[in-house]
Amino acid sequence: MSVLVTGGAGYIGSALVSELLDNGYEVISIDDLSRGDYRHLEDRANDSRLKPIVGDICDIVKLEKIVKEAKHVDAIFHLAAVPGLKLCQANPLKAIMTNICGTYNVLEVAKKFKIDKVIFTSSAAVYGDPLKVPLEETHPKRPKNLYGITKLAAELLLINYYQEHNLPIVILRLGNVYGLGLFTYWESVIPKFVRQALSGEALTIFGTGEQTRDFIHVQDVVKALKLALDAEDVAGEIFNVGTGEPVSVNTVAEMVSKIAEEELNIRPEITYLKPRKGDILTPGFCLCVDKIKKRLKFKPTWHLEAGIRQLVKHFLSLRTGP
Repeated sequence: MSVLVTGGAGYIGSALVSELLDNGYEVISIDDLSRGDYRHLEDRANDSRLKPIVGDICDIVKLEKIVKEAKHVDAIFHLAAVPGLKLCQANPLKAIMTNICGTYNVLEVAKKFKIDKVIFTSSAAVYGDPLKVPLEETHPKRPKNLYGITKLAAELLLINYYQEHNLPIVILRLGNVYGLGLFTYWESVIPKFVRQALSGEALTIFGTGEQTRDFIHVQDVVKALKLALDAEDVAGEIFNVGTGEPVSVNTVAEMVSKIAEEELNIRPEITYLKPRKGDILTPGFCLCVDKIKKRLKFKPTWHLEAGIRQLVKHFLSLRTGP
């Protein structure tokens, strides 16, 4: 089976590519390397089943050429995006072009070449402030920031292609992804706390810290993506991907502080900053994951403390070397 992964050099994408190769798939990856790096897949350099390509999904001509030259692509995992509130605020035009126009290009190519399934990683950011928790997939979509807006716009495009062109699509709305895949970024909340704590810095929290998130490990996200690929009778469906458990930012900070004290005998301070515009500050925010558990038999395996300890160990190994 041959699959195309957009954003295959990225955080989730590279972990997915590795898992697909382990399961015998032929994988084509396209990534513009604006954040990703194929060096994380360097141990696969001699694997003939992997074809890593540097390219932009906004270039539909290149996208078509890639799929045409592949002879046959069974499925597309569409992960390429400008992710998160901060990056979308910093470069709104690129966010709109990549997240919306790039998605249109992927769908056009999928339609032209009659791809069997397109699996899209969306975000819990499409919901905005919750009216009711846990948030079910049918909850009203009221995104508060550009990232959520672009993800919702992309979702609507996918749904349109399913309804108008019978293109089989599956949408996964991810919670707050953390943990070590082939690598991690150190800017999002949990890795940032680990980096700050182990560097002797104060942990910085926006707002009161009582706001909650549904944290999901990157390896569990990869599992959900693979389940969506293998599942039958899920065309047009939307699934939340999370643990279903709300965890406050203050709780995460306390867990990181406790582990840092165990490892290095340091107890970091906590600094509270003004809330960021567009952040969801609602206590109790979490995703309802009943649907994905029932339909895809998805069950997260990573507990939060284990995921934090994994990041701590990784950070210390980077600092001390092999």
